[in-house]
Parts: sequence; structure tokens; C-alpha cells
Amino acid sequence: MKEFKMKISLYLATVATLVSAPAFAGDLAAPVMETPVMVAEPVVVPSWTGGYVGGNVSYGFGSLDATGQAAAALANEGFGSNLSEPDGVAGAIRGGYDWQFGRGVFGLGAEYNFGSYEDGLNLDGVQGPDLSGVNVEINDVATIFARGGYAVNDQFLAYGLLGYTKAKGEVSQGGDRISEDLDGVTIGLGGEYMFTQNWAGYAEYSYTDFGDIDNTEGLLEADLHQVKLGVNYRF
Repeated sequence: MKEFKMKISLYLATVATLVSAPAFAGDLAAPVMETPVMVAEPVVVPSWTGGYVGGNVSYGFGSLDATGQAAAALANEGFGSNLSEPDGVAGAIRGGYDWQFGRGVFGLGAEYNFGSYEDGLNLDGVQGPDLSGVNVEINDVATIFARGGYAVNDQFLAYGLLGYTKAKGEVSQGGDRISEDLDGVTIGLGGEYMFTQNWAGYAEYSYTDFGDIDNTEGLLEADLHQVKLGVNYRF
């Protein structure tokens, strides 16, 4: 009988242990798996606001034309009014500052072309003084301009410009040289593409109307077209 009671006591103790086990287990904290949070780096959107310096290579082609009585006299001799078409490849330096307002961009800048555009006279066979070896040049072309544009996207800017240009017109033959100052309004269209926040490339066309040349009594006028490819360093 004693042995039977001991077995019952052992059985009850075992059952009590099994029943109480979940309660103890409930006090244990379940392991927590922490998921790493990936923080995306902020995307840097290029801005057109800021200064820049750069340069370009240009192909220029100009025109020197007779007007008024000079054009009429040439017509009587069977010649057209065009006297010369100076052209060539030149280089320029440029600098400026832009401001961006939403998609709109406004800027001020200046450019100096240190090359020259040259040609002879288109007057072969004209009666009068010997005109062989006469050379016509347009050089020292300097422009100040304002430009306004639209940022088509974060990298590309389409723009138009309006400026004022001064240059020098020269006619030479042998050791003799005559020069006159040229000046006039410049208009242009262009596009600039930002490769990085600091480097951009551009293509541009500009036209300058110099009008009547000083000291020719309104008998001569000139103009200039330029096509430019360049790069800017923006800061």
C-alpha cells in the first residue's frame, strides 16, 4: 500500500510539472528578427543657377556689301552688291551667370573671340585701281548678352539670346591697312546639355547686324553669322 501511494505521488508531481511548463515558457521572450532599413541616398538634381566659364570653336561667315550709290555704280558695271564674304574657324572664351526659376532660366554673359574671319574682294575685272591682294577681315569680336531659356529636363536647356557686339573690320593690301570699328545687335539660339553638375556642352547659332560702317557715308554695311560648339565649367 505504501508503494502504491508513492507511485501516485510521483505521477501527480510529473503531471504538475508538465502543466506548469507552458506558464514558465510564456515568460520567455520570443526572438525578434530585425530587418535592416535601407535608406536611399538623396538624388542630386542638377541646377542651372550659378556661374560658369568656358570656351567654344566657331565657324563664322560674314558679308561686306555696298549700299546706295555704291551698289548702283557696281550694278551699272555688271557687279552685284556683295564685295566680300570673310569666313573661317576661330576660338572664343566665355563666362556668365545663370538664375533658375522653376523650369525658366535667365542669365547674363560675355564672350571674346580671339580669331578672325577673312576673304578677298569679289571685284575681279572691275575698272579702276588694282584690287589684287586686297584682304578683308572681321576680328576682335566681343559680345555681351542676356539669355533666357527653358529647362526641358534636368540636363537640357534650350535658350535664346540677345546681345550687343563690337568688332573690328580691316581692309589691307600689302603693307597698307585701314580699320574701322563695327558694332551691332546680336540674336541667337542655342542648346546646352549638362553632363555633370560641373560640366556642360552647348551648340549655338548667332547673327550680328553691324549695319552701316563708320566713315563710309552709308555706302558699306556688314554682318556676321557664327555657328559655335563649346563647353562650360559650371560652379
